[in-house]
Order: sequence, then structure tokens, then C-alpha cells
Amino acid sequence: MKTTLIIKGTHCRACKMLIEDVCKDNKDVASCNVNFETGRTEIEYTDRLDMEALKKEIESLGNYKINLISYGI
Repeated sequence: MKTTLIIKGTHCRACKMLIEDVCKDNKDVASCNVNFETGRTEIEYTDRLDMEALKKEIESLGNYKINLISYGI
């Protein structure tokens, strides 16, 4: 499954690496690619992923706010 998130507050490579590391540490995330310039984050995951928990974890990393564009495609 794939999801696109818009993460407001990303502005540098450190943001990209931080968010990607958190996503990749989740056993249900297969891949994560953050584009800090556009704020778009593409996540591939299993059907067991708790998306709300992942969103909260990302937002707790810093001044990030997440908008979900597509879910479960």
C-alpha cells in the first residue's frame, strides 16, 4: 500500500533524514521518501501500519504538521 503525506515544516536535508529514519524504523514501513522542498512524503507500507501513530511520532520530532493526501492506494 502507498500513501502520500504533506509534512509542513520540512526545510532541509536533516528534516528529510530524521523523518525517513523514523519511518524506516517502523517494521510495517517498506520505504519512505521525503522531499523537503515540496513537503511531500511517499510511504509504502503493509496493511498493519498504524498511520495515526506514525503521524503523531513524526509530528513529535519537531515543528511538523501532517496533512494526508492519499491513503491505502
